Amino acid sequence: MVSAENKIQGFIHCKSCMSAKPKNKSPADWSKLECGWTENGLQIRCRRCDLNIIHIDFEGQKHPANTAGKDPSHGSLPNTVN
Repeated sequence: MVSAENKIQGFIHCKSCMSAKPKNKSPADWSKLECGWTENGLQIRCRRCDLNIIHIDFEGQKHPANTAGKDPSHGSLPNTVN
């Protein structure tokens, strides 16, 4: 099963706007990313720069996913994936 816990090991950011990041801001606080499903997969874009960060093509394959907002043992938010 895919965990709902935060397992992020590498932060995704926009290389273009990170060069303008103020020193008192973390990359997470400075980023303005949007992500969503596309016809082919998942896309992440920078709202500040209006640039594509990554567009992942799943090539029609389905992958295991956990769409719970919290760990299921502590209750979860409604599934929001359409």
